[in-house]
Parts: sequence; structure tokens; C-alpha cells
Amino acid sequence: MKKLVLAAVVFAGAACGLGTPNRLVADDQSPVNTSPERVQITGGPELEKATDSWAIIRWTTNNVRGTSLRYGVAHYGTDPHQLSQMAKSPNRWNGGLPSMTYRVQINHLKPGTTYYYSVESVNATGTAEGSESAVNQFTTEQSP
Repeated sequence: MKKLVLAAVVFAGAACGLGTPNRLVADDQSPVNTSPERVQITGGPELEKATDSWAIIRWTTNNVRGTSLRYGVAHYGTDPHQLSQMAKSPNRWNGGLPSMTYRVQINHLKPGTTYYYSVESVNATGTAEGSESAVNQFTTEQSP
């Protein structure tokens, strides 16, 4: 009976992935981009929507090989020379498409305030896949 219980525990642990110590996080099974080609911003970045307390920034990049999980990152602040805050959103790469669109929502903004931002994309390991965009700006709506 002890052997049967032990076999069941080992089988259940293997089924949950406990027997594979080097599992990649977030189901990311694709290799890290090792080609010399870098991600290029091909559209935007631009303000998609802004309210008095949040904004969504959107941009498009070319699609190069890399991890299937990528993050859109927006660096922002109220001083164009000090973008000390960051917002980050996950995105899934579709290798069948010629481009990838990123959207990052920035929360907890102040009403009627001008914010400056730049964007970049990073892979699942946190490595930047291209250079940051130029600095852009938007102004949140006044409070109702």
C-alpha cells in the first residue's frame, strides 16, 4: 500500500510540473531573441485615451523573433527630463503577424496635469528589445 501511495504522489507532482526544475514562467517556451535585428517602433507612440486619472498609450513595433511574452513599458512623469515612474503591461507575440501593437495603461494620474512619457518593449526576461521612443506628452482631463 505504501508503494502505491508514493507512486501516486510522484505521478501527481510530475503532472503539476514539480519534476522539471527549469520551467519557464508564463508558459513562455520560445527562445530569447538572439538575432542582431532589434525591435523598431513603426507607429506611435500616441495617446489612445485619457481621463482625469488614467491614460492609455499605444504603439506598434515590427515583429522579430523572441519570447512569446513581451511587455510594453511606459516611463513617465511631469518633467520631460525625469521620467521616474513606470507602467508595464503584458502582451503576447503572434509570429504570424507582421507587427505587434502595445497598449499600456497608466493609473493614478492627477487631473489637468501634463505628463511626459517614452515607451519601449521588453521580453519575458526583462531585456529591452529595442531603444526607447522619443519623449511625448499628454494632458489629463480636468476633474468633473
